[in-house]
Amino acid sequence: MPAKPSWYRRLPQILNDLRAHPHPYVHRAALELLLGVGRRRAQQILAPCVSDRVGANGLASKDALLARLEQIAQGEDASYEIRRRRQVAHLLDQLRRQHLASPRLLVEAPPSVVRQKLDNLPPGVRIEPGRITVEFDEPRQALEKLLALAMAIGGDFENFECSASVLPARVSERC
Repeated sequence: MPAKPSWYRRLPQILNDLRAHPHPYVHRAALELLLGVGRRRAQQILAPCVSDRVGANGLASKDALLARLEQIAQGEDASYEIRRRRQVAHLLDQLRRQHLASPRLLVEAPPSVVRQKLDNLPPGVRIEPGRITVEFDEPRQALEKLLALAMAIGGDFENFECSASVLPARVSERC
């Protein structure tokens, strides 16, 4: 099934803009801007309404084009597309609200982890020059220990850098 034009949902505003158009005729380039479509699609929409030509360019009576767009707006394709887009927007809004209301947490962080220090890491977590070791019995425990490690590093990166660096000459000036 071909994609439905995105300008269908903007038809009421497009019709108002076209009614306010200062000239009695509309050309392809003006219709491109009005609908936000490409050259070929604007020509296709304009073709049944063309009543005059300037060189190779067709000009359509503003009233004829208004009637054509109103016919499209009242057609089943346009109303279906407008309904479909509203339903998709509503569904996306519902999903966004649900996600914000109950975000998925991999690990619940107890307050002690938020204030975690490098010198008091959980048992089984060791930092050595060039190596971090995390021992665990189950996956959730691994996540908890990794979270504690990340919080401790975030709270005192300089101390972590001093204890984990394999090149002490570079870091020793700061440690």
